[in-house]
Amino acid sequence: MFALGAGFTAFGWDDELGGSHPMAVMLLFHVVDDIIEGVRHRWPAALAAVALMWGASRLTNMVLPGSLDAAWAATLAAAVGVTLGLAVAAMITRFPERRLRWPVKGHSRFDGGRS
Repeated sequence: MFALGAGFTAFGWDDELGGSHPMAVMLLFHVVDDIIEGVRHRWPAALAAVALMWGASRLTNMVLPGSLDAAWAATLAAAVGVTLGLAVAAMITRFPERRLRWPVKGHSRFDGGRS
């Protein structure tokens, strides 16, 4: 995915394709696929991945040195944002699902299960 973005930038196709948008589209495809498949914690993961991608990309683009070409700076910033977005989406969707435990009828935790 990152090689694709770097290839577009190296060949000068980043202007026609909107800069670093192909990498962001790959992250969005991943998030939408998780939503369609019904992965647990999919909505918080999608929100966190997109928010982190956007924030990390903007922050990285601001701190990159001015010696880089603008297209390469945008590609590197998008790579950082997409990497962090994918990592947080994978982490959140792997959290265990929390279930409430209801006591079994006829059992009490105070009498050793004998009621």
